[in-house]
Amino acid sequence: MRIVVTGGAGFIGKHVLDWLVGGRHDVLAIDDFSRGRREHIPSQVSLQVADLSQMAATDLAGLFEGFGAEAVVHLAAVHFIPECMKNPERTFAINTKSTHSLIEAVQLSAVSRVVIASTLDVYPVEDCIHQEDHRPGPSNIYGLTKSLSEQLLEYAVRVGACESGVALRLGNVYGPNETNPHLIPDALERIRKRDAAALVMGYLGTERDFVHVKDIARAFGAAVTRGPAGYHALNAGTGTGVAIRSVVRTLQALLGDNRPMQENAAAFRKFDRRSLTPSVAAIERVLGWRAETQIADGLQQLVADVVGERRERAA
Repeated sequence: MRIVVTGGAGFIGKHVLDWLVGGRHDVLAIDDFSRGRREHIPSQVSLQVADLSQMAATDLAGLFEGFGAEAVVHLAAVHFIPECMKNPERTFAINTKSTHSLIEAVQLSAVSRVVIASTLDVYPVEDCIHQEDHRPGPSNIYGLTKSLSEQLLEYAVRVGACESGVALRLGNVYGPNETNPHLIPDALERIRKRDAAALVMGYLGTERDFVHVKDIARAFGAAVTRGPAGYHALNAGTGTGVAIRSVVRTLQALLGDNRPMQENAAAFRKFDRRSLTPSVAAIERVLGWRAETQIADGLQQLVADVVGERRERAA
């Protein structure tokens, strides 16, 4: 297939590109490199440097047509929540306006399949196992922009702009090549520095579904190549909540850091929740996808990769 990937130079984008190239698909990546890295783009992938929030739908449609695009994976977004909260206008422009422009471009082109990255943060703050038929109730700007993007994709399918539309509601994605200071890379950096008597983190009293980026790349690959007709919002995670405190402790143990752990109450957020765990029955049924990487194995490999990179830089 001929597939366009927006945000292809980002964290998830890099692994999606690798998966698609491995499947011998023809791929065009679009990225403005505000967060992405050029080394994330494989040599087999065509590249268009562009800011989707500043791009007219007609120009984007022309890009699709020129490439002969059959499908689009839309990953371009601001998804580091502190940045979203600090710059709400930019967040809406990149996360929602860009999705709207993309949908308009799809209507003007021959693209028949669209997959977008959404988030479990579309769900309300409720301590339960979240299912796709639960009513959305985002409690932060990032979740709101993604919920609106889901509605845009559902509308596109309903009016016949594309045959298949899949929104993957992602859990906490982790793994190599991260481009934002989310929990795990932040913890790794704090452990590396060891510049205080204690490891000071934010809110640790919560559980999240941690899913490896290579598993998520497979999910996007499955959705874009064999997603069924119609609109489908699907949770993408392991289906198991893991305590953040235990994740950080595991990282400390792997790196030989015996310091006590402390919470910084000033870093707590009003929308912090006790748990955010999805049901994954639907994605297994619709796409035949299941996460394979266990959190212990994923963290061990990640630490090995990080240590190896530091040794290479020091050599």
